[in-house]
Amino acid sequence: MPKILNDYACQLEDSLIQTNQQLIEAVNLLQELSAEHKAYETILTDPDVLADYTCEFFGENGPYPIPDEQAAPAAPQMAQVGQQFQRPVAPQRPEMPAPPQPQAQGNPTEFWNSFGNLADRDPANAWRYLNAAQQNPEVFRQKLLVME
Repeated sequence: MPKILNDYACQLEDSLIQTNQQLIEAVNLLQELSAEHKAYETILTDPDVLADYTCEFFGENGPYPIPDEQAAPAAPQMAQVGQQFQRPVAPQRPEMPAPPQPQAQGNPTEFWNSFGNLADRDPANAWRYLNAAQQNPEVFRQKLLVME
């Protein structure tokens, strides 16, 4: 019996040592991640640090260097950009068809015939016609009676 307890105690101790090592590794990893997070936060919240980082990243010794010809655009191009901002141009709205309008309140049968024709011609806008028809609930009541 003492041999079984001793073996159990040794296994338990080995498990605790292994768990402690894993916890120490996890704490170290979390500390590294925290430091990295703070560095990213500093880069993204301080404009001066961000500018320096960007210049180093795309500079001569950075991972993605940009040749001087691409880094400094020609002066005429800059003048054109300035002229664009001096004369703002209003954005153009796209030409869209007007949504179909339902008939005035009246005969529900005429409404459904008209809706059927519209659905055949322009099924993408048929839902708009139905939405606009909600102003006259009698149209839907009549259709429900017919369906039953």
